[in-house]
Amino acid sequence: MAKLELVAELTGHSDRVWSIAWHPTLPLLATCSGDKSVRIWKRDAGNGSWGCVSVLDDAHKRTIRSCAFSPDGRLLATASFDASTAVWERDGDSGEWECLATLEGHENEVKSVSWSASGALLATCSRDKSVWIWEVVGESDFECLSVLQEHEQDVKMVQWHPTEELLASASYDDSIKIWREDDDDWYCSDTLTGHTATVWGIDFNETGDMLASVSDDRTLRFWRPDTSHSNAASLGYRQDPRWKCVHTIQDLHERTIYAVSWSKVNGRIATAGADNCVKVIEKEAMTDENAPKFETIVSLTNAHGQSDVNSVRWCPLNEFGDLLATAGDDCVVRLWRYVNT
Repeated sequence: MAKLELVAELTGHSDRVWSIAWHPTLPLLATCSGDKSVRIWKRDAGNGSWGCVSVLDDAHKRTIRSCAFSPDGRLLATASFDASTAVWERDGDSGEWECLATLEGHENEVKSVSWSASGALLATCSRDKSVWIWEVVGESDFECLSVLQEHEQDVKMVQWHPTEELLASASYDDSIKIWREDDDDWYCSDTLTGHTATVWGIDFNETGDMLASVSDDRTLRFWRPDTSHSNAASLGYRQDPRWKCVHTIQDLHERTIYAVSWSKVNGRIATAGADNCVKVIEKEAMTDENAPKFETIVSLTNAHGQSDVNSVRWCPLNEFGDLLATAGDDCVVRLWRYVNT
């Protein structure tokens, strides 16, 4: 048996909390909210308590929907309903954050932001149905490399592969698209279909050979590239693998599933949604890699009282790999520890 044990309750936001981002090297996390602010929370090494150490509230005019740390932890990107994305830099001595750049171009709300593994690229997506790829060209300069417009509806989330410059995007059009680069030209190498409603969240596993997705259809789907079948015929010359759904968990939640996080430390998957529940899923031992099976090992009800749970994120640090952060419409961020009982 296993359970999620409450470690800390982080209060301070005055509106619903939309997204969580863990720092890649420090026991620190960022949260963003409808109150137009980002809060930085840090663990006190002395007593283990968590507290707010910074409030970033002078860059956006509307809800901040998404936040993401760069791979080296030096930069933080924030995406807002004001159609802009801000990039912040952390001062190594003081720990204070300063807004370095504001990226503009989207016509509507920016819904998600994600850094590539190298830190050289930043992806954003919007209600305007587009995905933008930006290149870091200087200390505070960002150049738009490509505007990708193949989704038919609002794009809810973008997520980079953990090691390659490969991007996944999830949309209101019920699909996931995989984007690749070829001689500075970004193109859609595959479209993943199977969900029957909006795809809200996506996340890769540690190696990037599997992708998890969650949807308004209340399912959790697992995808992996099938290298034995490429779509070279349809594209003429590109030898790109097709991604196929290898496992589906039906009716995992009672209502829309908004978020999924695949731990890069222990391989567990966490999901959260509009039914106020958080689930932890694990791949069964001795399962066939080509047809893996997964089981739900924790089902936490009323994680945020009667409020929707909008975001769930495993800590990426080995020392704190069993820590899970959740954020909800109740304006609160909660930290949970996964424990075997």
